[in-house]
Amino acid sequence: MYNLNVLWDYAAHSLTVAEEITYPNHTSQPLTELPLLVNPNLWNGVFRLDSLAVNGIPVSEYSLSGQTLLVPLPAPLQVEQALKINFTYGLSLPYSAGKFENFGWTGRQSSLIDWFPFVPPYLPQSGWLMREPWGYGENLAYPLADFLVQLTFSGDAPTVAASALPLQTGSSLLYSLPAARTFTLSASPEFVVTSSSADGITFLSYAFPEDAAAGEAALAYTQSAAQTYARFYGPYPHSSLSVVETTLNDGLESDGLYFLAQGFYQSYDGTAANNLAMIGVHETAHQWFFGVISNDQAQEPWLDEALATYSEHLYYETNAPGLLRWWYNARIAAYAPSGFVDTRLYNTSSFRSYVDAVYLRGALFLDALRERMGDEAFLAFLRDYVNRHRGHLATADTFFAVLAEHTRQADDLIASFFRYR
Repeated sequence: MYNLNVLWDYAAHSLTVAEEITYPNHTSQPLTELPLLVNPNLWNGVFRLDSLAVNGIPVSEYSLSGQTLLVPLPAPLQVEQALKINFTYGLSLPYSAGKFENFGWTGRQSSLIDWFPFVPPYLPQSGWLMREPWGYGENLAYPLADFLVQLTFSGDAPTVAASALPLQTGSSLLYSLPAARTFTLSASPEFVVTSSSADGITFLSYAFPEDAAAGEAALAYTQSAAQTYARFYGPYPHSSLSVVETTLNDGLESDGLYFLAQGFYQSYDGTAANNLAMIGVHETAHQWFFGVISNDQAQEPWLDEALATYSEHLYYETNAPGLLRWWYNARIAAYAPSGFVDTRLYNTSSFRSYVDAVYLRGALFLDALRERMGDEAFLAFLRDYVNRHRGHLATADTFFAVLAEHTRQADDLIASFFRYR
């Protein structure tokens, strides 16, 4: 459980935060220290830790280096017992211009992704799942947690996009998001907000005024994609989903919210044959293959990126079958992708080679698997895979274990697409 009380000076690009983590020890051993990941500490002068206490006892002998904060515990935390960690800290947001992947500010917008200390997943076989950042791609993995966020602005309040819907409590916004991977905020005094609802879910779009029409289109694609994926993968887990325009040069997923590049809005041509639609439905798929199911995004990135890319295929096949050939040519064939699907983030030489191997060859593997198994069996496998991993962390081993229960005729495909199988 994460309880965050945030005071945001939007004009000064600074925040003060009081955070309380309630952590139950679901590992198999007593813990004498607890690691936390603090993404803002990767940049000089951004994160300032003012106080730290465990179960009300002040702690000063902690270690903070890079993105890792090691907290010694006053007494061992026994298995299935819980403790509370309280922090106060400040954030001086960096000027972003896309460089910080939606952590920071620009002249039009401030965004907070991976902005607070959190406890990484614990794997019984290998311990804490913590990976170093890379020049591109994602390196973090997240266990499910409940989030309670109280947000107050010290001056004029901008329009806020968030991973959940707010309740207005006096001068503050109160957000509650149960069973989520993380909690993200983006704010701008310029946002134009449109919304729709379906199946008990509120969909919201946050766009800049000159891109308002494209913002409405992004809203429509998000809703139709979420409804499509719910049919294939099971229900969307939250009560809202937001799409947010950003100066970042691509899309970026988070739980309950995702970002789309301003360039996609500006080049939108009114049809689904463009990046606003294609990348939008990709990022919507991450609500399942990132949100519903987590994975090691650095060592096994194909488990979310290949599946989200193939979800684009399912979206176009279902909603715009006449554009399926366009999608294949524009998304995959144009790049003549090569590489092994299970390429690790750290074993790639460029973002292009990473995408080609993990996203595009991954989608080709899934399509070849579908052709081998047949539509009904393949789609049943995908549904089963999601259902078994819902709320958990998937690995390549667990993916292929589920696949083996659905077909024994894929060994040659696996050998041709994967290096480590």
